[in-house]
Amino acid sequence: MAKSGGGGGVAWLALLVSIAALWLSWQAYQRTGGELSWLDHKVEVGEPSSPSSSTWKEDLARARERLLGHRDDVKSERNLGQVQREVESIRRNLGKKLDGAGEVPREDWRGVDGDLQRLEAELKAQSDKALATLDDTIAKMKRAEKSEPPL
Repeated sequence: MAKSGGGGGVAWLALLVSIAALWLSWQAYQRTGGELSWLDHKVEVGEPSSPSSSTWKEDLARARERLLGHRDDVKSERNLGQVQREVESIRRNLGKKLDGAGEVPREDWRGVDGDLQRLEAELKAQSDKALATLDDTIAKMKRAEKSEPPL
C-alpha cells in the first residue's frame, strides 16, 4: 500500500507564514493610524428613504453630525483620505437633495458648498488649516439649519 499526499507539513508551514504576515500587516496598519471606522457606521433597516422623505435641513443636520464625528481624525491628522471621501459624499448627497427645494436652501447651499469644497482641498493637501476650515464649515451648516425663509 503506497502512502499518498505528503504535503501536510508544507501546508501547515504555509498557514503559519500567512498568519504571521497578516499579523505584521495589521500591526503596520495600526501604527500608521489606521482604524476600522467603517465598522462604526450604523445600518438603517427598513424601507429605503425616498428623496422627499426628509427635508434639506434634516439632511444638513445629519451631514454636520457626520463631519463632527471626523473632527478628532482631522485634529490628529489621521485618516485624512477617508475624511476627504466623506466630505465628497456629503457634498454630492446634499447637492442631490436640493432638487425641488426652494430658493432659501439654495442660497444656504452656496455658502456651505464653498466651505465643503475648500475643506476637501485642504484635506487632500493635508493642510494645517483643515481643522479651522472644518470648524467653520460645521458652524456655517448649523446657521443654515436655523435660517428661516423670507416672508
